Amino acid sequence: MFGRARWRLTIWFAAAVIVILAVIGVAVLFTTRASLFDQVNSDLEDRVNRGALASLVGIQRDRTSGRTFPNIQAIEEALDELATAGGYFYAFVSPDGEVREHTSNVDLDGLAEVDDLERAILEGPLFVDTKSSEGEDLRVYVVPLQERATDRIFILEVGRSTEPERQALRQITLILAGGGGVGVALAVAGGFVLSGLALRPIKTAMGRQRGFVADASHELRTPLTLIRANAELLQRPSATAEETGDIAAEIISETDRLNNLVSQLLTLARADADHSAFRMDRIDLAEIAADTARQMRLLAERKQIAVESDTNGPVTVEGDDTRLREMITILIDNAIKYSDEGSSVKVSVEKAGDRAHLTISDNGRGIPTDALPRIFDRFYRADKARSREIGGTGLGLAIAKWIVDSHKGHIDIDSRQGEGTTVSVELPAAT
Repeated sequence: MFGRARWRLTIWFAAAVIVILAVIGVAVLFTTRASLFDQVNSDLEDRVNRGALASLVGIQRDRTSGRTFPNIQAIEEALDELATAGGYFYAFVSPDGEVREHTSNVDLDGLAEVDDLERAILEGPLFVDTKSSEGEDLRVYVVPLQERATDRIFILEVGRSTEPERQALRQITLILAGGGGVGVALAVAGGFVLSGLALRPIKTAMGRQRGFVADASHELRTPLTLIRANAELLQRPSATAEETGDIAAEIISETDRLNNLVSQLLTLARADADHSAFRMDRIDLAEIAADTARQMRLLAERKQIAVESDTNGPVTVEGDDTRLREMITILIDNAIKYSDEGSSVKVSVEKAGDRAHLTISDNGRGIPTDALPRIFDRFYRADKARSREIGGTGLGLAIAKWIVDSHKGHIDIDSRQGEGTTVSVELPAAT
């Protein structure tokens, strides 16, 4: 599924790049072509509008029709004297295409057709693209003239080869095509890489979702199986009142465990959907920690574990009172669960600069070093057998981290097996 999606994204990305490159290439090519041939046109106009011809035919720069010349002989003599340096050629023709006079470098096949001559007489001077007898591209400036004495119409043609401009355009086209090919190759490669990067979070999220569903199903199946098994035991006619009481207590215990698991799953589901709004107020983190530690002492006394709190005055933060109490409860509960009888748990809060520091430490059995990188993963347990025995779901630390992250804080765990664990929470202090 992801492979096909990756190639689709790559193709769309490459197609978009191809369209952009094509538009840019065409724009560059046509802009360059227009600029080059505008210069050719300007050069041809200057050949007529300057020098001896201009003085004879009275041509002005407004390029209007109705220009006159003294007589045919004067024009023909002027053409005889014109230099042909630079590849420019000149011809003086009648409206029917008969050549009256021309410079020595004229290729008669490259002169304008009769239709073009007639159009110039009707519309005024115009530019015509022709080809020489050898297939060379030419551009000719066709100018209609009128003899003053007889009102006869003749045509003056001035032209030159446009091969240099067309060669330049061919080179530009090759460069654009080569660059476009490289661009397309890079677009395909880049699109493949970028689509992979874009899909990676989705792939990771779906993988986590599948793992989450599988783990949740497994965790839910265990208490449900026990509840069903105990319910079947209750159906036995031979069950004594004492056995019935024990079975009912077991069902209640598993129901409570199931209810706790479902509650935690709903909390994480709201966290993923960002539907769990936090009510942020100015609260005293030290007071919350002290109250929570005091409430947890009853649970700790059952295991003969001492819970001590050390809060140095008010430490104000911007936070959600309920969620922060939940986070502290999770951390103290974990410390109690994984500590042996006779040990202690210490809760401390202090302010350092613009940060509030909450520390919960114990001298319990600790966490293996290889388990620390995954300790905040959902359903992860460093000691699965021990966790299920004491009722752990593997979701507590994931919820605690979510609460800390939502408060723009940081949580870290330092632990050594056989020595104990210290959880450090850092939150922005209120100003």
